[in-house]
Amino acid sequence: MKDALLRKIIELAGGPAERGYVLALDGEFLREVPERLTFPLYSYTVTRPGSELALRRLIVRAGGEPFIALMEEKLARRLPPDVVRRARGQRVHSVDVNDVLVLALGTPVVGADAETKALAVRHLDNLREAMRGRTLPTVIDRRMLDELLLDACVGARIRSERAGRLLAEWLRQLPDAEPALMGLLRRVLPTLHGGEGRVLAWALEDSRRLKAMERLSALVVHGALFEIDEELPPSIWGPLQGVDSHPLVQLTPESFRATVRDLAQDALDSLGEQAAPYLAQAENLGRKALTPKVVEKSRLLPLGLANRLSRLAQQAAQGEPIPGAEVEELRKHRAASLKRGELELVEGMARLSRYLAEPFSSDGDMAARVRCYQESGAFADWAALKLRRVLATTAEFQQEAQAVLTKYRVRRDEENLAFAHLLAEGYTRALFAPGVVPLHRLWAQMVSQAAAEPLYVVVLDGCSYPVFLELLDELAQEPLEPLGLVASSSARLDRAHGIPALAPLPTVTSHARGALFLGEIPKDPLRAESLWRDQEERTTDPARFRQNGALGARPRRLFLKGDLADGAQALLAALRDPSLEVVSAVFNAVDDQIGSANTGAAFRVHAKDIAGFIPSLKAALIANRRVLVTADHGHTPYWTRELHAGPGASARWCELPAGAEPPEGFMALDLEGLGGTPGRKAFAWKMGVHQGGPQVGFHGGCSLEEMVVPLAWLGKQGVAADEPAWWLGRTRPQVVEVARLMPPPKPAAVAVASRQQGDLFDARATVAAVAAGASTLGLAENVLALLDATERAALVVLAQNGSARGMDLAPRIGKPVGRVAGFMTQLNRKLHRVGVAFFKTDTLPTGDVQYHHIPQARAERP
Repeated sequence: MKDALLRKIIELAGGPAERGYVLALDGEFLREVPERLTFPLYSYTVTRPGSELALRRLIVRAGGEPFIALMEEKLARRLPPDVVRRARGQRVHSVDVNDVLVLALGTPVVGADAETKALAVRHLDNLREAMRGRTLPTVIDRRMLDELLLDACVGARIRSERAGRLLAEWLRQLPDAEPALMGLLRRVLPTLHGGEGRVLAWALEDSRRLKAMERLSALVVHGALFEIDEELPPSIWGPLQGVDSHPLVQLTPESFRATVRDLAQDALDSLGEQAAPYLAQAENLGRKALTPKVVEKSRLLPLGLANRLSRLAQQAAQGEPIPGAEVEELRKHRAASLKRGELELVEGMARLSRYLAEPFSSDGDMAARVRCYQESGAFADWAALKLRRVLATTAEFQQEAQAVLTKYRVRRDEENLAFAHLLAEGYTRALFAPGVVPLHRLWAQMVSQAAAEPLYVVVLDGCSYPVFLELLDELAQEPLEPLGLVASSSARLDRAHGIPALAPLPTVTSHARGALFLGEIPKDPLRAESLWRDQEERTTDPARFRQNGALGARPRRLFLKGDLADGAQALLAALRDPSLEVVSAVFNAVDDQIGSANTGAAFRVHAKDIAGFIPSLKAALIANRRVLVTADHGHTPYWTRELHAGPGASARWCELPAGAEPPEGFMALDLEGLGGTPGRKAFAWKMGVHQGGPQVGFHGGCSLEEMVVPLAWLGKQGVAADEPAWWLGRTRPQVVEVARLMPPPKPAAVAVASRQQGDLFDARATVAAVAAGASTLGLAENVLALLDATERAALVVLAQNGSARGMDLAPRIGKPVGRVAGFMTQLNRKLHRVGVAFFKTDTLPTGDVQYHHIPQARAERP
């Protein structure tokens, strides 16, 4: 660099020469220069004369040899004309700041003011380091020089990082730079970050560090409240009142509010846990100046989320159904991770509140009632189970949750009572009702479908249908190889669910499992569960399995609890043995859990924790075996000591002496000779009612959760059971039917609407008017019957226009733009369940979603 400046001086003097001296001003840029400057033909000595006399002596001693004389400006101004005239170029040469920058950076610098150039020279080494590795520009203008200086002296993050993250960084540590650099920073921020940069420049305007920190903090504290979509009082604006018109800012009040809001959101995200003090200040300010209803609209403040959760919990406790969209919106709240337990609790309450809003009817035959339980009631039991688990993790909303659970139990008791009345009208007729598989007829009705294939029958002891749904959900999420429901070879799986099946009464292991393996209801005397021993079970169940007439002469083997103690290795070997046509195994994990007296623990059985269960399923499928899963009976959970019905050897059933009345929550049923010993018996129908000591779960009664047992074919790439509409978030009661697709009738000749994009913006057409064109969609009548007017209107708009964005669909279907995506997702799921693919989706760069119509094939009605 020093050589380059000297060479620049020689260049200004006319270039290297054999003779003559060069006069130049000394300065800070020429300190520590070399004593000799060498060119290919000539060499210059560098000297520093301190007076005119010293310079004249140098000239005489040189004898014409070239040298450079560097002198102070004061001396240069006093030099006589003859000395200057004899020098090369006939003047005293100098290099300015711009020359220094050009030489240092290797490219011309234009447009920069003297102050910026001086600042650049002071930080020349940093500036050159910032230029290292970059493509050399043709010219460096003022803006580029400013940005290079910021990169070199403050950091490249100023230019590359979001403004909100810079705010967070400065709240941690304010930039410690000289005033000139801070001035440069304020000048450049608006150029780099627009309106946000202007606001930050205002915050850094005051050179006092404490004042700057107060302004930066105010941007976060008050900006967190600006996010609330309401007219805010002046106290919320605080020190930011009037800043929008500040000379450094110059924004409209609306733009200023939006800018500060975005800055605050980004800063809070970047601060992470360090954001707590600023959020606390914002919450205190909100409590003083805003109502709780207004504060709950905040998507940033934990107080806003807490208020919304409290309101939703109270609504659910009062019996008001909570839409799933409201809970899903809360998951996007910034404080959602801080309120994870409370959010899950409210989500469970909201789910049950939607179930309670579904209409209840005591009409329907046995098959319809069992199917209704599988597709709705069992999911309600699962939702209640999940809610009780979450209740164990938080102290919030306990009373509200208990109120929802109480309403849920009342509703489920109504369903159980209606089911018990069907049994009372005729036990045999109910057990053998069309469309329902009695557990002991499993082999004759289900296994016959796989008569020519090797089979693996899994029996989950005591597994109720809701627990089966949870296990199935876990299996369907198995990595690499999901397992789940598959259709039988003779049926199409229009809706993913189990096969309706009933365990015989009483639903105790000694009776139900005996019927399961024997293939008929045994005539053995009923015995209490407490008297049934593992050893006796080992000797009776395999013997009954061997006597099963429905299997004929097919080679078979049964594995019980004791047979799986080797890590299920013998079971896995049997599944790989082609000579064994039927292999069955009983897994006791669920029954062992519910048989415990540990009622204080939240009940949960993971499929991965059942020893040998998942490996045996995978081994069976690898060996090309059909897999059928069932249970010998279900169970009802323990709720409260108030449901204790007195002493008894069996928890949920009892013998009834002549003239005796059943206990509270029990019903006398005539089993018509199919229940073992003759005589009157009473069975519990009410959830949680029990005799004897408390347990995690009870069985033996006639409730849906005890008698409706899992029965389903499992396979690779299978799916979990389809959730009911209320599970997914709908609050309006809607009858859900499985549509059987039929070829649609050929439509009459009608005028087809033009596929012009302009049609999307015709606001004169109502939703009902648009939906009236659904007959031209090419869908079967029974599919159209599943769609409401809004859903039909959406499909008509797509069919007429070929494609449409969410913002275009919104006015045509009468929904806010923010709700269109969720609505179309639900509509696509509904169509998918009946085998219809009507549209596909694309996400645009703007974030909006575009929906494309898939034309439907038309067919003649046979």
